[in-house]
Amino acid sequence: MKIQQTLLTQIANSLGIGVLTFGLLNPGANAEESYELEPLIVGATRTERSLDSLGISADLLNGTNLEQRMIRDLRTGFMDVAGVFAPSDGALASTADIAIRGNSGTRVLSLVDGVKTNSAIFSAGRFMAGASGFNLDRVEIIRGPQSTLYGSSAIGGVVRLETRRGKGDPTYRFTAEAGSYNSQLLALQGQGATGALDYSFHVANQESDNEGADNEGKMKSYSFRFDYDLTETATVGVASRGEFTDYSNPGGDLTPPPSDRIQSDTIAFSAYLETRSERWNQRATLSVLDEYYRQTGFLYIGDAGNLALDWQNAFEATDSIRLASGVSWERQEGNDNSFPESDGESHAWFAQAEIASGEYIDLVLGTRNDDYEFSGSKTTWRANGLWRLNDRLHARAAFGTAFRAPNFFRLFSTSSFALGNPNLKPEESEGWEIGIDGYSDNGDIKAGITYFSNDIENLIIWTPTEGLDGTYENRDIAENYGVESYVDLEIRDDWTATIAYTWTESNSTNLAFGSTTRQPAIPRHQFSFSNAIRIGQKLSTNIGLNYVVGRETFGSLDMDNYLLLRIASRYRVNDTLAWTFRVENALDEDYTASESSFSGRIKARGLAAFGGIEWSF
Repeated sequence: MKIQQTLLTQIANSLGIGVLTFGLLNPGANAEESYELEPLIVGATRTERSLDSLGISADLLNGTNLEQRMIRDLRTGFMDVAGVFAPSDGALASTADIAIRGNSGTRVLSLVDGVKTNSAIFSAGRFMAGASGFNLDRVEIIRGPQSTLYGSSAIGGVVRLETRRGKGDPTYRFTAEAGSYNSQLLALQGQGATGALDYSFHVANQESDNEGADNEGKMKSYSFRFDYDLTETATVGVASRGEFTDYSNPGGDLTPPPSDRIQSDTIAFSAYLETRSERWNQRATLSVLDEYYRQTGFLYIGDAGNLALDWQNAFEATDSIRLASGVSWERQEGNDNSFPESDGESHAWFAQAEIASGEYIDLVLGTRNDDYEFSGSKTTWRANGLWRLNDRLHARAAFGTAFRAPNFFRLFSTSSFALGNPNLKPEESEGWEIGIDGYSDNGDIKAGITYFSNDIENLIIWTPTEGLDGTYENRDIAENYGVESYVDLEIRDDWTATIAYTWTESNSTNLAFGSTTRQPAIPRHQFSFSNAIRIGQKLSTNIGLNYVVGRETFGSLDMDNYLLLRIASRYRVNDTLAWTFRVENALDEDYTASESSFSGRIKARGLAAFGGIEWSF
């Protein structure tokens, strides 16, 4: 432990010195010489802000970039993002968890075109873990407590996905791919504008035998988005994404055949009306989620749905103050084979002030109140700020509170193995971070480092009652802390690279026995190194390297470390036709995806290669 912490301290200090160097070597840089402005991000404040003006840590995955990297599902795209861990066995149609800063997917809020996919039955937001990489505009990752903006579940952060908005002349792309384990992919996507109507869509079908015996997977997906300008200042739109999977899950090496059959269907739909004026913007959104899950073997059937209305306002009070506020109503319903159909309502309001104090300091202050029918009322708040030390060096600091309301299963289950407790209260959290970002003169180097800490109390945990029976109660506490760092490099006009490192300490304490254990499956160290290289006008290659160290099982046993290499290349024959080739786990690493004393070791997929064509028209 001491050796690891010493190494981490040296790495953090080195990265911190590097960041400071970028800034301090250029104290007098002119604004005209400043680096190119960062792209805009919405999820960090629910208003448009540039990434380099935020007082919190956030990342933006551009949809075009994901296509260039041939990211077929988002769990692969998250591998290069600091602070995020999305473990998966790599099999088509299998599930994955999205953890941010040591918080599992049940404490990370997922939004798809404004639709909350964390449901009253499936708290981890199953849709996002297997979401398709086609027809995306952006994926935003906002780290740290965000309940002040979004309510329940946003303890570790928020993942916000947005479908591409069409523009310009119509364009279409057909993708066909085949490869290892009898894998096949067919996809069609298109986008464009006609008059006042913008549109985009995709449909895709994927199938694979996967690597294991009796391990077949199928996934169908679609998306569409339509935006119509009623006037120069008013727009209406609808968007929807759907994922339909069918998966034969052989389980671990202690699980006897046959495989469990898992069927999962999820549809997210939203509609909005937006009005704009010189100082006042409004947006009203209707969102719907419908989700169904069925697993054979130890039979489990779950059905869940969300219906929500949200009204948000942003008002430019002065040139230096922007006020945002909103109200929302949500109805959640669901059932599984342990309890009948249940439903509950919640409503909330939030208020936020964005303040620019001169040219050097940006502040964000906010508060929110959520009132749940079954678990009561929670008020959260946050404050964060950015200090521009000079044109090349920015310091950040943030503090916020968050919560997670209990889901219906833990409230209402009638199963003796996991009896519901209607008296459960929300989990409560406090989190803070400090960070620094540095930029080189010409913008070809950007680096940053962030220290974060997050404490959770009133953890909802399963406790035994008699024999194998048990129930749920609020009891334990958890702590997550660590360091996130990154370096973005534009080595040449045709070569960019990103290096990221995350150190995470994630522990929970059993207050009944006074024992502290590490959270299972969360790695202590994550390294990633990704490259995008263009060779001439026809060939482009993306190379990603990920090293994961320091995982433990539920029984606090060490899990194996692993090194993953991913290669994706595209050769453009002409303006309409391209050949594609990609390799996952190119080193054929044999490693454990997950392990438990009940099911045993689940082995991750080995080397897999795929080739195909892209036809644009």
